[in-house]
Amino acid sequence: MRKLTALILACMLLTAPAFAAKWAPGCGPEKPYEGSVEVDLSAVFGHILKFPQAKFPVEHFCDVLEIYTPREDVALGEGTLRVFDENGEVTSVSFADPDAVELRKLEESELNGLIWGSGMCVEIHLPVSLKLNGYYYVTMDKGCMTAADGAVQSPMVDDRDLKDSKGNIVKGWQPVVTGEWGISGLYYSAPAEAAEGEDAPEDAPVEYKTKPEVGDTITFDVVLGGEAVAAVIFSENGSVKFDTPEYEESATAVGTVIGEDVDWGVVFLDEDGQVIMDGDDPVGQIRLGQ
Repeated sequence: MRKLTALILACMLLTAPAFAAKWAPGCGPEKPYEGSVEVDLSAVFGHILKFPQAKFPVEHFCDVLEIYTPREDVALGEGTLRVFDENGEVTSVSFADPDAVELRKLEESELNGLIWGSGMCVEIHLPVSLKLNGYYYVTMDKGCMTAADGAVQSPMVDDRDLKDSKGNIVKGWQPVVTGEWGISGLYYSAPAEAAEGEDAPEDAPVEYKTKPEVGDTITFDVVLGGEAVAAVIFSENGSVKFDTPEYEESATAVGTVIGEDVDWGVVFLDEDGQVIMDGDDPVGQIRLGQ
């Protein structure tokens, strides 16, 4: 189950029976909820739900931003999404890059969670994962998505100041990642090039890789705290190698991709040496790779 609808189901639908996804009477892509304003989908893009955000944060790790829409005639455009922190732009993703942005139909469980009868999800894979408990805001160019055979463009998401329900000034889209423990600032990068007979310069710019290849470097912060007292990096197929795979305090982990089918993860352990659980869900096991 996807992250956002898992949260919605946990909050709203734990006691509800499972049904085939369908629209409630009087609702549809042009009016996804009874209290929504009905719009003309031939003229405007319509309802968009962005995740994560303050109301629905993600915990422990986030390298994918998601956009949900109840209409299904959606195509990817050519605009750019940019992520900023308090110091300025952190990274950017072009919607024209098929390795970074994916469009898919919503699954039945997701539709039930959203209480929709149809819909699509756009997954934006960030070159650098968000830092735990960091401040971020996101902008998007107009036309990152299109609909109605290109006649309608998704609206711009800009950095203007808005007020939330309590009157606080916020930015238009603020993704939120919370947790006392987890994975922070993960990225893959190509090894720095060096002139023949010389070492690579230490201040060479980092070339981020959305799709890692053999020889690329993996860098991230292991964050320990709360119930997480240790972390262990694993790779069942041996596709990555870390000189230090076990941690008992927060640190920066650096590894290398050594296999083509990149599949690895991090297990966070409690004081009894057990994977951290949330009920039957092993939240302490974070799987990574492609």
